[in-house]
Amino acid sequence: METHPMKKALIFGEYKIARFLPVLRERGYTSFVVYSAVEFDAALEFDNEGVEVKLLSLDWDAEDVLRVLDTERPDVAIANPYAHGQEQLPIVYGRAAARWDGRFVAHSAEFAEVACDKVKLHETGVERGWPVPEGAVCTDAAAVAGAARELGFPLVIKEAQAQAGDGRFFAASAAELDAVLARGLAFPAIVQAFKVGVETGIELITAGGELMRWPVVSMGPLDAGLDPSLRARVTPYALPERAAARLDAFLTDIQDNFAPFGPWQIDFAVVEDDIVVLEINPRLGGLSDLGLTGTGTDPHAVFTAAALGEPLPQVTTRAVTIELPSSEIPGVEVPAHPEGAEVMRVTARKPTNRCFINTDRMQLVTTIGNLDAGKRWVKELDAAGLLRCSVESAFQQLEQGFGVFGGKAESL
Repeated sequence: METHPMKKALIFGEYKIARFLPVLRERGYTSFVVYSAVEFDAALEFDNEGVEVKLLSLDWDAEDVLRVLDTERPDVAIANPYAHGQEQLPIVYGRAAARWDGRFVAHSAEFAEVACDKVKLHETGVERGWPVPEGAVCTDAAAVAGAARELGFPLVIKEAQAQAGDGRFFAASAAELDAVLARGLAFPAIVQAFKVGVETGIELITAGGELMRWPVVSMGPLDAGLDPSLRARVTPYALPERAAARLDAFLTDIQDNFAPFGPWQIDFAVVEDDIVVLEINPRLGGLSDLGLTGTGTDPHAVFTAAALGEPLPQVTTRAVTIELPSSEIPGVEVPAHPEGAEVMRVTARKPTNRCFINTDRMQLVTTIGNLDAGKRWVKELDAAGLLRCSVESAFQQLEQGFGVFGGKAESL
């Protein structure tokens, strides 16, 4: 009888790991080691046959990662950082990958530094002519005050190496800036002019010299809260012609000169007919569920296949898709979808499939085939006390989605 050697995959990071495993198994992998930053019962999360979960330290450097690689000797290693707590690890993975003699799918350290360090992003953007906001790098509170006088209010202040959702502050006045400084600010930091526009995002995967894009997502008008996860998000979104050209040029420069390898995300504002780059994330994140639901093509599955050397597919929008910030309330059911489509629910309860930690927040993601039916459902969510954004903002997002994609949803 012919025997096949066991194939082993090593994944650094637990985020949505259940979407990686089927792809690997279909391609003959039978042994999986997942390094996770949190402890969890794998049997409660996914089919854990052949899966060993070990603890990942958030303080690892490249030498630590190389020791793991030398110990495990996988056929493929995949960097899969989670947003909360693991935001700086891509730099470490990139440095280790450059020294590893096997296949380690990770962004270059050069790209990771630009993506993980907001000061580095600003400095690189100014140097290369990227569309970044006007701003100043500050190393102390006095420099922040000076930048505020130069730029004027309102302002956004970002710590260079903060974790996702942390280290970002809005100040509309000198008094609000003083309050930010009084609470303590980690330096260096970047002080930037606050832009009035529509916050948008796009998820991408680079592999084999190719770049794959999911449809652009609208995250609604920028606001002082600086948290798009608390707004209704919708895809598709049509960029103005000039904005689309600027985005293309920006992506091409990164692709050609910074060696991304794997998934990444751009968070940018559409200001009139142009774009302003707000952040780069060197990972899949909060938009991947919208990408899956709106196109039927799972970014995590595509990434896994690409990590094994397979070509990147093309994706197309199949329906208007909305993500609604909601609350998970015991005993309160989510109203049925008016057209019978599946509603994805992402809560904080599953360690490997969550957007948040220690909260009752929940994201609801679904397609909408009929605008009026979608609006009725939004009203039902609000009446049940589940909706965290305003009904009006959700309506506006649905309307602009249907303005771009006027067709009916496919049978899902």
